[in-house]
Amino acid sequence: MEKIIITGGSGLIGNCLKNNLPKAVFVSSSDYDLTNEKNVIKMYKDHNPDRIIHLAAKVGGLIDNIEFPIKYLDDNILMNTFLLKHSIKFNLKRFTCILSSCAYPNTLKKNHLKEENLHDGLLDKNTFSYGLSKRVAAAQIDNYNKQHKTKYNYIIPCNLYGSTEKISEKNAHFMTALVNKIKLANKNNEKYIKLFGDGKPKRQFLYAKDFAKILNLMIKFDIIDSFNTSPKEVYTIKQIAEVALKSTKNQNIKIMFDKTKPNGQLIKILDTQLFDKLFPNFEYTSLEDGIREYYNSISC
Repeated sequence: MEKIIITGGSGLIGNCLKNNLPKAVFVSSSDYDLTNEKNVIKMYKDHNPDRIIHLAAKVGGLIDNIEFPIKYLDDNILMNTFLLKHSIKFNLKRFTCILSSCAYPNTLKKNHLKEENLHDGLLDKNTFSYGLSKRVAAAQIDNYNKQHKTKYNYIIPCNLYGSTEKISEKNAHFMTALVNKIKLANKNNEKYIKLFGDGKPKRQFLYAKDFAKILNLMIKFDIIDSFNTSPKEVYTIKQIAEVALKSTKNQNIKIMFDKTKPNGQLIKILDTQLFDKLFPNFEYTSLEDGIREYYNSISC
């Protein structure tokens, strides 16, 4: 039986994967510090894995990315580098790294970003360090495959959200912050919620449980392609907030935008033609259903 390690095992996707891969080893920063080379070597020796799904990453919200860019660059590059460096020594058969749509250029005229566009332009300045660290991971994997003839890959999802995401005011991603703000407004009988920017940026959102299913299918069919994954639907930030209020029956709450705060990248739409060929029958959870389930799972 294949021995699988899931790094970032206590995070959003790691928790979802526990239902899909109950026999895998789920490790977190409390088990091994993956920015420490000795810890990475120890992990390999302790478990001797055949496959690693690398979910662990230094992640956070827009403001945290702006204030602490070095942390996002250094920690992520160290983790990726040490895991890949020792994969050859320990004869790792498969390695999958989860990237981010932040790794894509902010300067392309085309709206739909294909896998081959990853290195074609400049990154968004607000998430530059995080995006660059993910782009470097892709380059590392491509070159390991070239030099060592490995069959490693990476997956680039759109924005992820889900019921097991940890809520932190400073590090929260957009959907986490949005749903929590609605929950608090409902509890405290507040008349409005306030969001960053002007509501015009366009985004796609993928429910974490769906992404866990995709990873499980990738393992089951031993897919080694690197690919984007995202539902087809594209919404503005304002539209997403409106869907969230409607699906949680909080339409009495108004939306206010703080235009003194940054928007982030204005448009990020992933091309999923390759994914559609690999998984032609995959069905995504609707944004309405995902947000409703997420909302009902959290408490204030």
